[in-house]
Amino acid sequence: MLDWIELLCFIAGVWTVLKITLELFTVIKSLKSKVNYSSYGLNSWALITAPTDGLGLGFAEFLASQGFNIVLVGRNPVKLQSVSKLLQEKFPITTKFIVKDFFDSAKNPQEFFNDIKAQTRGLDISILVNNIGFGSGGKYFAVMTEEEVLHSNAMNIWPVAFLTRLYLPDMILRKSSSAIINLSSIASTFPMPGSGIYSADKSFDNLFSLIVAEEAKYLMKGKGSKIDVLSVRPGFVDTPMTKSLSFRPLLTSVNESIEPICRALGSVNYTYGHWKHTLLGLYTNLTKDIAPYAVMNETINSNIIKK
Repeated sequence: MLDWIELLCFIAGVWTVLKITLELFTVIKSLKSKVNYSSYGLNSWALITAPTDGLGLGFAEFLASQGFNIVLVGRNPVKLQSVSKLLQEKFPITTKFIVKDFFDSAKNPQEFFNDIKAQTRGLDISILVNNIGFGSGGKYFAVMTEEEVLHSNAMNIWPVAFLTRLYLPDMILRKSSSAIINLSSIASTFPMPGSGIYSADKSFDNLFSLIVAEEAKYLMKGKGSKIDVLSVRPGFVDTPMTKSLSFRPLLTSVNESIEPICRALGSVNYTYGHWKHTLLGLYTNLTKDIAPYAVMNETINSNIIKK
């Protein structure tokens, strides 16, 4: 009996070491990489959803600083115009903004997303950043309304799926390389109570990104260019979505997060971004089936019940 226990412990140990090694390899690879942004095409465009604050604004400023023209897609025309003006004053680029409330995509998603595509006709879109997202606010799935479920899917899944579907064929035909950045979440890596629909939506974004990344490798074979697909799994970033957080040691600023995310582009298929979030991602991956993880979930459940 002891021999079997020793064997199982040995296998578990090897598996843990392999997981840590693979995670560290991914981190080191992304840290050492240098992105050649000119490979995506001079004077090309980056389309960014929810670009007026948080990570979306961070992506807009960073990519504009690299010479990309920017398409801003969001719901507030005043903020869109303000960001558009800001980018053109700071960088020698062109901008275009499209007013779209992604909640409205629930009514007729095909019409909604095809209209975005129509409004960018003639633009050489080289980078697509699916940044739009919506949190369910710490509620058990059993008490969520059907409307909340629909809106969560409409905000977290449909933009990633539909916009990727609409722009990917054009990217395949481009002579230069292209990139798709999909904002998933560290919540996609473990089942956290109170974020059931959000975590599941972000799990879709993550797995979808990894699958499209693999498909793109085969589609682009022998073409001399490539399509880089990156799943971003950040932890808590200081954005409007995290203003209510009371526990903030692992919180990172937008500027701290954007640079390591963009540096990972083209070298790996997923990243947590900031080193704090990488450590948290490694921890949750290794402990999600053992006691420390169970204790964390018990605490989360207690806080939800108190509301």
